[in-house]
Amino acid sequence: MTGRPFMEPGLEEPILVIDEGRRDKLPPGKWVRRHLFNSWHNTLVTVLLVLLLGYAAYRFGLFLFVNGRWSPVRRNLTLFMVGRYPREELWRIVAQVVIWSGTIGLAWGVAIAGASFRASQTGVAYREDPLLTKVRRYWGLLGLLLLLLLLTESFGPLILALVAIGVGALLQVIGKRVPGQYADLMWAAVGVLAVGGYQIVSGFHGRGWIWMATPLALGAVRLVGRIAWTDPRRERLMQLGVVAGVFGIGYVAYSMLDLEGVGWDHWEGLHLNLIVATVAIVLAFPLGLLLALARRSSLPALRVMATSYIELIRGVPLISLLLMAQFFIGFFLNTTTPLSALTRAIAAFTLFTAAYIAEIVRGGLQSVPKGQIEAGQSVGLSPFRVTRSIVLPQALRAVIPAMVGQFIALFKDTSLLSIIGMAEILQVRALVHAQAEFRGFGIAETLVFVMLAFWAFSFTMSRESQRLERKLGIGER
Repeated sequence: MTGRPFMEPGLEEPILVIDEGRRDKLPPGKWVRRHLFNSWHNTLVTVLLVLLLGYAAYRFGLFLFVNGRWSPVRRNLTLFMVGRYPREELWRIVAQVVIWSGTIGLAWGVAIAGASFRASQTGVAYREDPLLTKVRRYWGLLGLLLLLLLLTESFGPLILALVAIGVGALLQVIGKRVPGQYADLMWAAVGVLAVGGYQIVSGFHGRGWIWMATPLALGAVRLVGRIAWTDPRRERLMQLGVVAGVFGIGYVAYSMLDLEGVGWDHWEGLHLNLIVATVAIVLAFPLGLLLALARRSSLPALRVMATSYIELIRGVPLISLLLMAQFFIGFFLNTTTPLSALTRAIAAFTLFTAAYIAEIVRGGLQSVPKGQIEAGQSVGLSPFRVTRSIVLPQALRAVIPAMVGQFIALFKDTSLLSIIGMAEILQVRALVHAQAEFRGFGIAETLVFVMLAFWAFSFTMSRESQRLERKLGIGER
């Protein structure tokens, strides 16, 4: 990699500009002198901004630690987290937090094991991020956790946090020790833990066996595929038999268990915001991907339907879709059991977000050079293989910032659930101030607390997006 000297106006030292357009990384002190104090007017602007930001930080710190009246938050912390969730069933939320912490830890460890194995296969040394880098990446969530622990009036939340972190760290170590060639199979265990953490609250009954059996069936199919089969037909028959067996066992097991949980209508607080956002993101991404592909399809009927859907949904506000979902979905579904309000809200969020994701992905698909598609076709790849192996990886890589931005917007839009009578965290704030002792008291403090909760999760998603951009070199090559 070569470079050339370049002299910026007002500087005595040349800067080495790399051919790829990136500059050498400077030490912090030299960077500050070069970019903030390189002239008298930049120095003046820097000093004024530092004074202004310092004064704002001083006033905000004074509000947080001295003048703030935080008793409405401290006395109602459980209400902010889970709303009016049945207190005798809180053990389910505790178990869910521990299980999902373990799920995140195991997924993290398995991802590291898989990345290390792939790096060794290509002869590249794999280097895991140091602990300090991870702390800087997730300091927003860590700060929110610390704030919650400082506001609590008992040791229960502290014990829960320590147990959850311990379980997550333990399963991360286990995941990292999985042999790299089997890392892909461990994703089935990650899926089972994720579904189990959800069903520990919703209950093990109904059609929940489908969600639990799906990751197990996928893992079993991958395991069967690792066997050296001489007859491809026998391999497919064995995979179909294994899938049927897994789903059959899951159905029988759930029929015998039939353990009831807590209905969605009782889910409230920040817990409700996180569940709705997570489920809607998981459902909206594949739907938006299919819509983007359908809009670029060569089949006129498919293209017109996808285009009509996208333009219709993007032309109406989300609040109107939420209201329509609450009042009109029942007319289109011939079911004896009416859908819960939360199910209809998730449907509205999913349909709304999928239309925007479709346009984001379509922009990424259009950015892929036509020569890439022609190159795949020239080596005999089918249109499906060209799309899956060549077009989609490049398209999705290019639209990561826009897609994560849409996911952040979806999470913040969950505050609209209060309009349809659901007590998400912003509506819980109204319940707090409806209490006689907190009526007209601590209004700014509760609003700041809700703001910090939304900011912590949104900022973490933004940081993860930036990390992926740097890792994939978006905008650099």
